[in-house]
Amino acid sequence: MNDMSSPPSENTWKIRPFAETLVALRFLTRLPIPFVRTLDLPPLAEGMRFFPLAGAIIGTIISAVLIGANMLGLPSLLAAALALAAGVLVTGALHEDGLADVADGFGGGHTREQRLEIMRDSRIGTYGTIALCLTFIGRAAIYETLSGVEPLTILALLAGAAAFSRSLVVDLLWATRPARGDGLSVFAGRPGKRSALFSLLTGGIGAAVAVGLVLSPEIAVVAIIAAGIVLAGLRALAMRKIGGQTGDVCGAVQVLTELTMLTVYAATIG
Repeated sequence: MNDMSSPPSENTWKIRPFAETLVALRFLTRLPIPFVRTLDLPPLAEGMRFFPLAGAIIGTIISAVLIGANMLGLPSLLAAALALAAGVLVTGALHEDGLADVADGFGGGHTREQRLEIMRDSRIGTYGTIALCLTFIGRAAIYETLSGVEPLTILALLAGAAAFSRSLVVDLLWATRPARGDGLSVFAGRPGKRSALFSLLTGGIGAAVAVGLVLSPEIAVVAIIAAGIVLAGLRALAMRKIGGQTGDVCGAVQVLTELTMLTVYAATIG
Protein backbone atom coordinates (compact mmCIF):
# COMPACT_ATOMS: atom_id res chain seq x y z
CA MET A 1 0.00 0.00 0.00
CA ASN A 2 1.34 3.44 -0.90
CA ASP A 3 1.75 6.04 1.80
CA MET A 4 -0.16 9.04 0.41
CA SER A 5 1.34 11.29 3.07
CA SER A 6 4.92 10.59 1.98
CA PRO A 7 6.89 13.54 0.55
CA PRO A 8 7.33 13.86 -3.22
CA SER A 9 10.08 11.72 -4.66
CA GLU A 10 13.35 13.15 -5.93
CA ASN A 11 12.19 12.54 -9.50
CA THR A 12 9.07 14.59 -8.82
CA TRP A 13 11.16 17.56 -7.74
CA LYS A 14 13.37 17.18 -10.80
CA ILE A 15 10.47 17.17 -13.24
CA ARG A 16 8.43 19.89 -11.51
CA PRO A 17 10.26 22.90 -13.03
CA PHE A 18 10.05 21.24 -16.45
CA ALA A 19 6.31 20.72 -16.06
CA GLU A 20 5.81 24.31 -14.89
CA THR A 21 7.73 25.57 -17.92
CA LEU A 22 5.45 23.56 -20.20
CA VAL A 23 2.42 25.10 -18.48
CA ALA A 24 3.82 28.61 -19.03
CA LEU A 25 4.56 27.89 -22.70
CA ARG A 26 1.17 26.30 -23.22
CA PHE A 27 -0.58 29.41 -21.90
CA LEU A 28 1.60 32.09 -23.47
CA THR A 29 2.24 30.57 -26.89
CA ARG A 30 0.67 28.57 -29.69
CA LEU A 31 3.69 26.32 -29.95
CA PRO A 32 3.11 22.56 -29.98
CA ILE A 33 3.92 21.54 -26.40
CA PRO A 34 5.10 17.94 -25.82
CA PHE A 35 4.26 15.69 -22.87
CA VAL A 36 1.07 17.57 -21.91
CA ARG A 37 -0.88 14.29 -21.91
CA THR A 38 1.72 12.25 -20.09
CA LEU A 39 2.79 14.61 -17.31
CA ASP A 40 0.78 15.68 -14.30
CA LEU A 41 0.88 19.39 -15.11
CA PRO A 42 0.65 21.84 -12.19
CA PRO A 43 -1.87 24.70 -12.03
CA LEU A 44 -1.10 27.74 -14.15
CA ALA A 45 -0.58 29.92 -11.06
CA GLU A 46 2.38 27.73 -10.10
CA GLY A 47 3.82 27.77 -13.61
CA MET A 48 3.79 31.58 -13.73
CA ARG A 49 7.21 31.75 -12.12
CA PHE A 50 8.57 30.48 -15.43
CA PHE A 51 6.82 33.16 -17.52
CA PRO A 52 10.21 34.89 -18.02
CA LEU A 53 11.68 31.69 -19.47
CA ALA A 54 8.71 31.35 -21.81
CA GLY A 55 9.17 34.99 -22.78
CA ALA A 56 12.84 34.43 -23.50
CA ILE A 57 11.92 31.55 -25.80
CA ILE A 58 9.41 33.76 -27.60
CA GLY A 59 11.99 36.51 -27.96
CA THR A 60 14.55 34.02 -29.26
CA ILE A 61 12.18 32.84 -31.98
CA ILE A 62 11.45 36.41 -33.08
CA SER A 63 15.17 37.16 -33.01
CA ALA A 64 15.91 34.13 -35.16
CA VAL A 65 13.46 35.34 -37.81
CA LEU A 66 14.87 38.87 -37.78
CA ILE A 67 18.45 37.63 -37.91
CA GLY A 68 17.65 35.13 -40.67
CA ALA A 69 15.93 37.78 -42.77
CA ASN A 70 18.94 40.07 -42.37
CA MET A 71 21.32 37.30 -43.41
CA LEU A 72 19.25 36.71 -46.53
CA GLY A 73 19.77 40.35 -47.46
CA LEU A 74 16.08 41.27 -47.28
CA PRO A 75 15.19 44.96 -46.90
CA SER A 76 15.24 45.99 -43.24
CA LEU A 77 11.56 46.94 -43.19
CA LEU A 78 10.57 43.59 -44.68
CA ALA A 79 12.75 41.82 -42.12
CA ALA A 80 10.97 43.77 -39.38
CA ALA A 81 7.58 42.82 -40.79
CA LEU A 82 8.54 39.14 -40.84
CA ALA A 83 9.69 39.36 -37.23
CA LEU A 84 6.37 40.97 -36.28
CA ALA A 85 4.48 38.20 -38.04
CA ALA A 86 6.55 35.59 -36.23
CA GLY A 87 5.65 37.14 -32.89
CA VAL A 88 1.96 37.13 -33.70
CA LEU A 89 2.07 33.51 -34.88
CA VAL A 90 3.97 32.30 -31.82
CA THR A 91 1.79 34.07 -29.24
CA GLY A 92 -1.52 34.14 -31.09
CA ALA A 93 -1.60 37.91 -30.42
CA LEU A 94 -2.63 37.07 -26.85
CA HIS A 95 -1.25 40.25 -25.32
CA GLU A 96 -2.14 42.53 -28.22
CA ASP A 97 -5.77 41.47 -27.86
CA GLY A 98 -5.64 42.58 -24.24
CA LEU A 99 -4.10 45.92 -25.16
CA ALA A 100 -6.84 46.60 -27.70
CA ASP A 101 -9.58 45.73 -25.19
CA VAL A 102 -8.03 47.98 -22.54
CA ALA A 103 -7.78 50.89 -24.97
CA ASP A 104 -11.41 50.46 -26.00
CA GLY A 105 -12.67 50.04 -22.45
CA PHE A 106 -10.68 52.79 -20.79
CA GLY A 107 -11.17 55.16 -23.71
CA GLY A 108 -14.83 54.52 -24.45
CA GLY A 109 -16.43 53.65 -21.12
CA HIS A 110 -17.76 56.25 -18.69
CA THR A 111 -18.32 54.00 -15.68
CA ARG A 112 -16.53 50.99 -14.24
CA GLU A 113 -19.31 48.67 -15.43
CA GLN A 114 -19.28 50.11 -18.95
CA ARG A 115 -15.52 49.74 -19.20
CA LEU A 116 -15.58 46.13 -18.08
CA GLU A 117 -18.41 45.35 -20.49
CA ILE A 118 -16.56 46.93 -23.42
CA MET A 119 -13.40 45.01 -22.52
CA ARG A 120 -15.33 41.76 -22.56
CA ASP A 121 -16.72 42.48 -26.05
CA SER A 122 -14.76 40.56 -28.69
CA ARG A 123 -15.24 43.32 -31.26
CA ILE A 124 -12.48 45.89 -31.63
CA GLY A 125 -13.23 49.61 -31.56
CA THR A 126 -11.51 52.80 -32.63
CA TYR A 127 -9.30 53.17 -29.57
CA GLY A 128 -8.19 49.55 -29.77
CA THR A 129 -7.38 49.84 -33.46
CA ILE A 130 -5.33 52.97 -32.89
CA ALA A 131 -3.46 51.35 -29.98
CA LEU A 132 -2.56 48.30 -32.07
CA CYS A 133 -1.48 50.38 -35.06
CA LEU A 134 0.77 52.60 -32.96
CA THR A 135 2.41 49.72 -31.10
CA PHE A 136 2.98 47.70 -34.26
CA ILE A 137 4.45 50.72 -36.05
CA GLY A 138 6.69 51.37 -33.08
CA ARG A 139 7.82 47.76 -32.87
CA ALA A 140 8.47 47.62 -36.63
CA ALA A 141 10.61 50.77 -36.40
CA ILE A 142 12.59 49.24 -33.54
CA TYR A 143 13.12 45.96 -35.38
CA GLU A 144 14.27 47.88 -38.42
CA THR A 145 16.76 49.76 -36.26
CA LEU A 146 18.03 46.51 -34.76
CA SER A 147 18.56 45.05 -38.22
CA GLY A 148 21.85 46.91 -38.40
CA VAL A 149 23.42 45.41 -35.26
CA GLU A 150 25.15 42.13 -34.51
CA PRO A 151 22.99 38.97 -34.30
CA LEU A 152 23.99 38.34 -30.67
CA THR A 153 22.87 41.86 -29.76
CA ILE A 154 19.49 41.32 -31.40
CA LEU A 155 19.04 38.07 -29.50
CA ALA A 156 20.02 39.57 -26.15
CA LEU A 157 17.78 42.63 -26.50
CA LEU A 158 14.64 40.89 -27.77
CA ALA A 159 14.88 37.87 -25.47
CA GLY A 160 15.65 40.03 -22.42
CA ALA A 161 12.75 42.43 -23.02
CA ALA A 162 10.33 39.58 -23.74
CA ALA A 163 11.38 37.82 -20.53
CA PHE A 164 11.23 40.78 -18.14
CA SER A 165 7.95 42.15 -19.51
CA ARG A 166 6.29 38.82 -18.73
CA SER A 167 7.74 38.77 -15.24
CA LEU A 168 6.01 42.12 -14.69
CA VAL A 169 2.72 40.44 -15.62
CA VAL A 170 3.30 37.96 -12.80
CA ASP A 171 3.98 40.85 -10.42
CA LEU A 172 0.76 42.57 -11.51
CA LEU A 173 -1.28 39.41 -10.91
CA TRP A 174 0.23 38.92 -7.46
CA ALA A 175 0.11 42.51 -6.23
CA THR A 176 -3.23 43.66 -7.69
CA ARG A 177 -6.71 42.35 -6.94
CA PRO A 178 -8.93 41.14 -9.79
CA ALA A 179 -11.41 43.69 -11.11
CA ARG A 180 -14.13 41.06 -11.64
CA GLY A 181 -15.06 37.69 -10.22
CA ASP A 182 -14.53 35.84 -13.48
CA GLY A 183 -12.40 36.19 -16.57
CA LEU A 184 -8.98 35.09 -17.71
CA SER A 185 -6.97 36.45 -14.79
CA VAL A 186 -9.27 34.71 -12.30
CA PHE A 187 -9.09 31.48 -14.29
CA ALA A 188 -5.30 31.71 -14.36
CA GLY A 189 -5.14 32.20 -10.61
CA ARG A 190 -2.95 34.49 -8.54
CA PRO A 191 0.68 33.51 -8.09
CA GLY A 192 2.18 33.44 -4.63
CA LYS A 193 4.70 35.94 -3.33
CA ARG A 194 7.61 33.55 -3.87
CA SER A 195 6.59 32.87 -7.45
CA ALA A 196 6.30 36.60 -8.16
CA LEU A 197 9.69 37.35 -6.61
CA PHE A 198 11.31 34.42 -8.43
CA SER A 199 9.83 35.66 -11.70
CA LEU A 200 10.99 39.24 -11.15
CA LEU A 201 14.48 38.18 -10.14
CA THR A 202 15.03 35.75 -13.00
CA GLY A 203 13.49 38.06 -15.59
CA GLY A 204 15.26 41.15 -14.26
CA ILE A 205 18.65 39.56 -13.79
CA GLY A 206 18.44 37.82 -17.16
CA ALA A 207 17.58 41.04 -18.97
CA ALA A 208 20.19 43.04 -17.06
CA VAL A 209 22.99 40.59 -17.76
CA ALA A 210 22.09 40.11 -21.42
CA VAL A 211 21.75 43.82 -22.17
CA GLY A 212 24.71 44.71 -19.96
CA LEU A 213 26.96 42.44 -21.99
CA VAL A 214 25.93 43.67 -25.45
CA LEU A 215 25.27 47.35 -24.65
CA SER A 216 26.04 48.55 -21.13
CA PRO A 217 24.87 47.96 -17.55
CA GLU A 218 23.58 51.53 -17.39
CA ILE A 219 21.28 51.03 -20.36
CA ALA A 220 20.04 47.77 -18.88
CA VAL A 221 19.14 49.49 -15.61
CA VAL A 222 17.43 52.41 -17.36
CA ALA A 223 15.30 50.03 -19.44
CA ILE A 224 14.26 48.00 -16.39
CA ILE A 225 13.38 51.13 -14.41
CA ALA A 226 11.42 52.55 -17.35
CA ALA A 227 9.44 49.31 -17.65
CA GLY A 228 8.73 49.42 -13.91
CA ILE A 229 7.42 52.97 -14.20
CA VAL A 230 5.10 51.95 -17.03
CA LEU A 231 3.83 49.03 -14.94
CA ALA A 232 3.16 51.34 -11.99
CA GLY A 233 1.32 53.79 -14.21
CA LEU A 234 -0.84 51.12 -15.82
CA ARG A 235 -1.62 49.56 -12.44
CA ALA A 236 -2.70 52.94 -11.04
CA LEU A 237 -4.81 53.60 -14.14
CA ALA A 238 -6.47 50.20 -13.92
CA MET A 239 -7.28 50.70 -10.24
CA ARG A 240 -8.85 54.06 -11.02
CA LYS A 241 -10.77 52.91 -14.10
CA ILE A 242 -11.98 49.42 -13.13
CA GLY A 243 -10.79 48.79 -9.59
CA GLY A 244 -8.18 46.11 -10.32
CA GLN A 245 -6.54 43.96 -12.95
CA THR A 246 -7.94 41.69 -15.64
CA GLY A 247 -6.37 39.46 -18.25
CA ASP A 248 -6.67 42.34 -20.70
CA VAL A 249 -4.74 44.65 -18.36
CA CYS A 250 -2.05 41.97 -18.08
CA GLY A 251 -1.78 41.89 -21.87
CA ALA A 252 -1.48 45.67 -22.04
CA VAL A 253 1.26 45.60 -19.39
CA GLN A 254 3.27 43.03 -21.34
CA VAL A 255 3.05 44.87 -24.65
CA LEU A 256 3.77 48.34 -23.31
CA THR A 257 6.58 47.40 -20.91
CA GLU A 258 8.34 45.36 -23.58
CA LEU A 259 7.93 48.20 -26.07
CA THR A 260 9.32 50.63 -23.49
CA MET A 261 12.45 48.52 -22.98
CA LEU A 262 12.98 48.10 -26.72
CA THR A 263 12.55 51.85 -27.21
CA VAL A 264 15.35 52.52 -24.73
CA TYR A 265 17.61 50.08 -26.59
CA ALA A 266 16.76 51.48 -30.02
CA ALA A 267 17.32 55.06 -28.84
CA THR A 268 20.78 54.07 -27.65
CA ILE A 269 21.68 52.19 -30.82
CA GLY A 270 20.18 54.78 -33.14
